[in-house]
Parts: sequence; C-alpha cells; structure tokens
Amino acid sequence: MKRSILNLYHNVAALWNPIIFFLAPLVLLLIPLLVHTKEAKCAYMMIVMALFWMTEPVPLAVTSLVPIVFSPLMGVASTKIVCEAYANKTLMMFVGGLMVATAVEHCNLHQRIALRVLLWVGTSLRWLMLGFMLTTMFLSMWISNTAATAMMVPIVEAVLEEISDEQETRKENISLKKINPPDGSNMELNNGMVQETNSSINNQQPTHHSTVRKVLLLSVAFSANCGGTGTLTGTGPNLVLKALYDTYFPQSKDITYGSWIVYNVPGMLLYVLVAWWFLFFYFTGTYCKSKENGKKREAVREVILRKYNSLDQISFHETAVLILFILLILLWLMRDPEFLPGWGPALSSDVHIDDATPAIFIALLLFIIPAKPSQLRSSPPLLDWKTAQNKLPWGVLFILGGGFSLAKVSEISGLSRWMSNQLSYLDSMPPVAIVIVLCILTATLTEVVSNVVSATILLPVIKQLSLALKVHPLYLMLPVTISCSFAFMLPVATAPNTMVFEIARMKTLDMVKPGFFLNILCICIQTMMIHTLGDALFHFNTIPYWMNVNTTLTTTFSSVLPEAVDNLTIHRITAISFLNMTST
Repeated sequence: MKRSILNLYHNVAALWNPIIFFLAPLVLLLIPLLVHTKEAKCAYMMIVMALFWMTEPVPLAVTSLVPIVFSPLMGVASTKIVCEAYANKTLMMFVGGLMVATAVEHCNLHQRIALRVLLWVGTSLRWLMLGFMLTTMFLSMWISNTAATAMMVPIVEAVLEEISDEQETRKENISLKKINPPDGSNMELNNGMVQETNSSINNQQPTHHSTVRKVLLLSVAFSANCGGTGTLTGTGPNLVLKALYDTYFPQSKDITYGSWIVYNVPGMLLYVLVAWWFLFFYFTGTYCKSKENGKKREAVREVILRKYNSLDQISFHETAVLILFILLILLWLMRDPEFLPGWGPALSSDVHIDDATPAIFIALLLFIIPAKPSQLRSSPPLLDWKTAQNKLPWGVLFILGGGFSLAKVSEISGLSRWMSNQLSYLDSMPPVAIVIVLCILTATLTEVVSNVVSATILLPVIKQLSLALKVHPLYLMLPVTISCSFAFMLPVATAPNTMVFEIARMKTLDMVKPGFFLNILCICIQTMMIHTLGDALFHFNTIPYWMNVNTTLTTTFSSVLPEAVDNLTIHRITAISFLNMTST
C-alpha cells in the first residue's frame, strides 16, 4: 500500500508542471466566460501569468511570451502592438549596460575592486561586514544582484574558514594550557576543569561561527538587493518604470540617468547603512561587546590580501574596460542634464537622443578594441560574442519585454483603470499614508513574485491612481518601484536570498525576522526621501502640464498641513467638473 502511494506521488510530481500548465488556464477561463469585457480578459491573462511566474511550470522567460498568444486570440490587443513592447529603447539601453557589465566580469575587474575595498575598510567583524555590504552594493549598481552575490560569497566563505581555523587553534592552545598547568599542580585536581572548559569551547564555538556566517551572508544578500536601486539599469523594476513613464508621459523629462542617481543613491546608502547597523546588533551585538581578537583580524586580512595578490598585475584589458565603463556613466549623466547644456541636444536639436544610444555605442567599442594590443593579430576583443552569449542573461530581456507588453495590454483593455478605481478610497487618506500603504503592498507582493513582475502588475495601476487623485505620477510610482527591491524576508524572493539561504543552511525564520524589520525601516526611509529630496527634485507641489489634467490646479503634499487632504479632494472635484464641462 505504501509503495503504491509513493509511486502515485512520484507520478503526480513528474506530471505537476504539465498539469499546472494546462489545467490552470482551463479553470481560470471562467473569468472571461462569465464577464464578457476586455478588462476581464486581460485580468484572466494576468492571473495566468502570475500563477505561472510563481509555480514555474515553464521558465520565467517563457511565461513572459504569453501575451503574444493570449492578447490577439482574446481580442484584447493586436499582435503588432504586443510584440513592439519586447523591443523598445529601454531594453536596448539595458542590453548595452549588460554588455559593459559582462565585460567587467569577463576581465575580473569586479573582483579586484571588491578585494581592494575590503582591504581598505578593515577586518574587524564590524568593519568587515560594512566592507562586504558596501562592495556588494556598489557592484550591484552596475552588474546583476545575482552576479554580485555569487562573486562575494566565495570571499565570505574564505574569510569564515580562516576565522574558524583560528578559533580551532585557539581552542587547542587553551586545552593544552589547562592540561599542563604552568605551576606544576596535580592534573587530577584540574581534570574536571579541563573537561568543563573543552565542553564549553566545543559548544560555544559552532554557535558563534554560525552566527557570524549568517550575518555576513545575509548582509551580502540584502545589500545586493539595495544596490540595484541606485542606478537606472541596476534592476528590472527601474527599467519598467522608465519604459512605462516614457510611454505614458512622453513630454516629461523627469526620469533620466542623472536624476535617478541624484535621488536614489542617497537613499541606497541609507538602506545599506541602516541594514548594517540593524543586522550587526540583531545577530552579533552580545558577542561584539567583548574585545575582538587582534590575531583574528590579522588572519582575515591575510586571507583577503592573499586573494588580492593572487590576481595578476592590472592589465590593459581591465584598464580599457574601466575607462569605457566610466565613459558610459559620464555619457549617461551628461546627455541632457538640467543644470547645463548636454551633449545630446548639442549634437541634434531635431532628433531626440536617448540613453540607449551611448549604451550601444560603448558596447560596440567592446567588440572592436583588442584586449592585448601587443598581440594585435591574435588578440581577442575586450568582449567576444561567445562570452556575451554565455554570460548575458537573455531571459531577463524576455521577462522585461513581457512586463512591458502586459502593462500595455492592461492599459488598452482598461484593466489598470478599473483596478485604480478600486483603490479610489485612498483619496480620504493623507498623502504620506497613501505612499506607506502602497509601499507595504508592493514589498509584500515582491516577496512571492519577482520584482519585475511586481512592478509590471502595480505600476500601470498606480499611474491610473495618480491621475484619479490628481497627484504627480512620480509621487506614487517612484516609491512603489523602489519598494519592489525590498525583498528581504523570504528565501524565494530573490536569487541572492536563495543563494545565501542554501549556503548558510539557515532556517526560514533566520531570514524572515530581520527581513521584516528591514522592510519596515526601508519603507520609512523611502517615505522620508520622497517627501524631502523627491519633492525638491520633481516638484510634487504642482501638477505638470503633460498629465492631461487642468494645469492650473495645484495640490500641496506636505504632511505637516492638516488641510492637505481637503485640498486634494477639492482639487479632484474641481478637475472632474472642469473636464465634464469641456467635454459637453
């Protein structure tokens, strides 16, 4: 009987993916059959995709192709409209950025940077932890958070191994000292003390080592998630916001590479510093009250220095990639800055040059500049196509494209408008409360689905909500986008979380407890940032002319003014009345 049940279980498990793939769409087909509207058809497709993204009967990138099949067949949007979303300027900018990041990994420049920073920061546990976090954060700004974590984990493991070896040596020395007392006293009198001391060391050392292991690995994963918020190409949700915002509001110049860095880098640093402080005292506060062993710090420094010295002398390959990397950042920043004329308008006043152009330009240079100029005939380029094919995460492009397509279909069908209407009750809340509620909702959703999927589902709805509430779109869309990266609680939330969870062999609660508090702290920081620096940069106190609302209306977002809610409601009623009069 048991064998039959076991065989049945294995057969069902083997067929689980096909069952989900075919059964879920059939069961959910009741939605469009019962409600004959485009909104219901789009909701059906969105729910099917969300279910596939969570259960993965097929790879995530393959699920992202679902709109190409479902949208035309269900009469929601044409194949042409859906497919155009899979190749836009934001994706091309991402491709160029990915190629530069791949070149950085290919020449091992990122490891040189990481080890140098660790040597500079210090090797006590407190500063070593900060060094790992700042290094991972910086790398995650430019390369994927998965790659940054994968590179830092072996370094963490080497440091932990050295700490463990040093503690074992110290334990043996203590044991020998107890067995052979320096005063020559009788060993029998000390026998009980020897056993007790050895037992205490054996019990405490693994506990301490496990705690240090958890805190260092969790700090790497959490800082990798935070680092992606710092740049426009750092993580998928940022690109989703950029693409949707440019589509919805083509006349706006709010989101550029420079404006993104100016707003998000200070917040990113705050996230990491707060996470450092919190994780350090949450896990190791009691241990670190005692003075750390100087020999241990020296041993850790030796490990890092040995790894750094094992690298060859910096080569032309690394230098050239570093120069091109810096050049790309400068081209992005100076394309069209607000404070001085940019090179984009100077080169072409009639044709708009976007961030994809310099990204692809630098990518082209990577494939033509030789990595070894002294061996010009046989030298490979800085980045060859085979390496690019193997290392570029091509699936991410399909996932982003699927997100853009789903957002487009949601807009065309009216589903995003319907969903925003369901949130219309929020207009009775203070603006700061609306931001907090939306950030909590986003951070909760991104724990169970990927951050790109979260941004894809929520941002079209938030855009419609901002129009309904007559607020600046970025006032709601920007905090929601950043909150998509606050995936600190569950191992399945992001690849860095999964990676360190498996390596550290921790329990789920070891990640859930600190992750919960970090989610709250980061949401509070983002709320503060959007009402201070965000308001100074994007002028949330006025409604921009390109929002398709009455431009003379002004909504003040000051959490200290009690009449803010009343003003918001009055402006909304006035705008609706004005639009009704003009339409008749």
